[in-house]
Amino acid sequence: MKPFNYLANAVRAPEIVAILVRWGFEDLLLQLDTPQFLLKNLVRKKVSGLTPYERVRNACEELGPIFVKFGQILSTRPDKLPEPLVMELKKLRSHVEPQSFERIKPVLLKELDGEIDDYFIEFDPEPLAAGSLGQVYKARLLATGESVCVKVQREDIRKTISSDLEIIGWFARQLHAHIDYLQPYNLPLLVREAEERLEEELNYLNEADNAEIFRSLNPDQSRVFAPKVYRSFTTRRLLVTEWVEGEPPDEVQLTPEDAAELAVLGGESVFHQIVGTGFFHADPHSGNMLVTADKRICFLDWGQAGQITVEMRYELADLFAAITSRDADKVIRVAERMSVNNRRIDRRPLEKEVTYLLNKHRKFGPAGTEIGRVGLEMLYIFGTNGIQVSSDYALLSKAILCVEESARALDPKFDIQKVAEPFLKKLNKERWSMNGMTRQSLWPMLAMLRRLQQIPENVQRILQRVEEEDIQINFHHTGTENLEDTFNSSMNRLTVGIIVGSLIIGSSLVITTGVKPLLFGYPAIGILGFLVSGLLGFYIVISTLRKHH
Repeated sequence: MKPFNYLANAVRAPEIVAILVRWGFEDLLLQLDTPQFLLKNLVRKKVSGLTPYERVRNACEELGPIFVKFGQILSTRPDKLPEPLVMELKKLRSHVEPQSFERIKPVLLKELDGEIDDYFIEFDPEPLAAGSLGQVYKARLLATGESVCVKVQREDIRKTISSDLEIIGWFARQLHAHIDYLQPYNLPLLVREAEERLEEELNYLNEADNAEIFRSLNPDQSRVFAPKVYRSFTTRRLLVTEWVEGEPPDEVQLTPEDAAELAVLGGESVFHQIVGTGFFHADPHSGNMLVTADKRICFLDWGQAGQITVEMRYELADLFAAITSRDADKVIRVAERMSVNNRRIDRRPLEKEVTYLLNKHRKFGPAGTEIGRVGLEMLYIFGTNGIQVSSDYALLSKAILCVEESARALDPKFDIQKVAEPFLKKLNKERWSMNGMTRQSLWPMLAMLRRLQQIPENVQRILQRVEEEDIQINFHHTGTENLEDTFNSSMNRLTVGIIVGSLIIGSSLVITTGVKPLLFGYPAIGILGFLVSGLLGFYIVISTLRKHH
């Protein structure tokens, strides 16, 4: 395990530990290799009445924008994390102190490769929104006079992210190594995957690509759209899109009839994305949508998007039907098809958990549970029973839950089953058509025949590599994560021990020479050598005793 760099994180690490202690995680920190000096003189906050998941959310909010963003990304992993924690992380919103324009301006000028006046006739330096990664400004293009939305990445955001991610990674490895009941979650892997997702969101070119893909795949949806992207201005740290005037669904003032119509329109759009094209906005919560004055819906912030294949759409339709018909056996059969690994599963506990979940949520729709919430819980059950599914399904469940919540904010009677029904019927019709059957049966059969034809060639290639002694077999011995840490610690102590020994020998030789200056009648250099070696020896003894303690 990579040792923690206390020097590089000398300021941030104590802050994080102090906040975790304030939110009642002291017992957890004591089980890790947390340096004792970080736990001294800290203020313990009274956190009674809050669940551990609520404390995690509160701690993330206090820890700052990177932890908030990290929590938001982890909320897309219901297949790995329990549903109550996912629901708490989903509540995280970036309430971030905006950076001054003086700090953002150098980033903007560098990405524009020129002065602001060269491209904009107007530019309001007051940010309209401040997120964890960037800030949004309103401007008007010099060339066309069009109003645009300018999203600029925060100054030094990569440096901040790098520092916080190092600490998050260290905690994840420590929790995985020391807390037995957290090991099934494989937190280090989860953190690495979240880092990759964060890296994608840091590149605004991805967000621009996603918005443009949506626009190109949905040309017929005149009342649902994504903002137009101005490619000539857009870079990894700068995104310029058309300005859209509107209000979020939970703030807009509408008549009940208009609100109900827009709720259905939003729901139909999401199912059109999922079932029709397979490309969908993964986070369509109220903050990422605008309702315009002419009653259109604009999806903003395309940093998170998902793509599912045709086969995945069929599996999703089967899973949806199995859940709504409360058929546990069918749910498990679909889950086995969705699995990306081929491990044998113990069907009995899985069926027990799935049946219990379906019995717990007996009603869906306006009078019952959101079906997206059941999907999140179902994915967690699959994950804990050894069924690993594509992370796109997790994004999908979150997207369905978000649209249910947003639609119910407009119309409390919104029924997602009713909205989904025509899309699922159309999908089934396409699936069992002649073209669909050909795609599902004939082409896989031809692919299998091609692979059979390649078997002799593959065998010959392997035998040739064996003959040329060019075969390597890689083994990974699990459970040795602490070995590197222990080895580094031992080597450090050995090095200090050799230095102490050398100082004692050198000081002993010097002290017999009578070389000046003298201190208490002995050479001062020799006495200084003894003092330094004594202090270093004392340090080795104390650190060894603390380690064993």
